[in-house]
Amino acid sequence: MTHTIIIETHNHNDFALLKGLAQRLGLSTKEVHKEISCLSEAEELKLLESVAGSWQGDETGNELAAKIRADRNDSPRDIEL
Repeated sequence: MTHTIIIETHNHNDFALLKGLAQRLGLSTKEVHKEISCLSEAEELKLLESVAGSWQGDETGNELAAKIRADRNDSPRDIEL
């Protein structure tokens, strides 16, 4: 008699854990992977356009890069591990 369990997960780590357990128990496994998108292509494009864009500011690219470098805290820290 063959028994079948179907487990659906969106988490890759959960999937790997369950598959690994089945393999350790010597059970046969069959995989089916499906891409699930809740948004239409038009909705995905609209969302991308709403978050993607260019930087707007008074500084030039070189001035902004220099400011970022100057504001870094690269000094060694005396931390005991």
